[in-house]
Amino acid sequence: MMKSGRTGPYCTKEAGMDARKDRLMRYRIITSALAALAFAACSGQSTAKAPDSVDGLTKAQVEAIVKEYLMREPIVLAEAFAELQRREEESKIAATEDAWKRVSLSKDDPTLGPANAPITIVEFTDYNCGYCKLATPWVMSQVDDRRGDVRVVIKESAVRGSNSEMAAAAALAAQNQGKYREMHLALMKVPANAYTPEIIEQVGKSVGLDVARMKQDMNSKSVKDKVEASIADYQKVGLEGTPSFFINGVYIGGFGEQHLNDVLQQAREKLKKT
Repeated sequence: MMKSGRTGPYCTKEAGMDARKDRLMRYRIITSALAALAFAACSGQSTAKAPDSVDGLTKAQVEAIVKEYLMREPIVLAEAFAELQRREEESKIAATEDAWKRVSLSKDDPTLGPANAPITIVEFTDYNCGYCKLATPWVMSQVDDRRGDVRVVIKESAVRGSNSEMAAAAALAAQNQGKYREMHLALMKVPANAYTPEIIEQVGKSVGLDVARMKQDMNSKSVKDKVEASIADYQKVGLEGTPSFFINGVYIGGFGEQHLNDVLQQAREKLKKT
């Protein structure tokens, strides 16, 4: 005799076999129905044509079995959609990382940390992004880590309007004076959407820039082209928000410090094996 996992009656081996066959049949029917539903969701169909029969059962019989099962075990439907979302997310991440392989880093991209560091963190950022501001201390802690194994490349993907572009242009103009880091950090301290020509000028003065030269460079073709190139890379990769990171090609969307630390540690462990 076999005891069930819950307290209650025992069942004979034969009864257990019959019950198992019944569960398997129901499972096949329900998974077939859920698979059809998932296919419809993935393909964007608003309605899905139900089959006339499944495993020899009529549509009405299948509907009754599915309804009874889902009423009794509603968690199954939640788990099915969770699995669908997980697969969609995995597919999206894979597509993003594949697109990233076709993007080349430019010598004009602002770079912080050792140029020959074995780990490269690329951050797509926007000065009007609150999460980018929250991420800045973490980013700089990697640049300043005494191990010296990380360099950070900033993509000034100013995708949140004209004052985002203005702030990005100011940072890149500061790069021409060798003060990108100082300007970048100072601009990140300004509240989102508070950037004006006057604020930009004040920030430039605070970090010791030649403000007249900064304003001239901000309007130059070379700086405008750099901003546009970063925005184009953002779009080419198919990103949907900032900050977005690539750590040696591994994509992390958004600022999750623990996740970033985990991926960074994985990159270090991978280097040890090479």
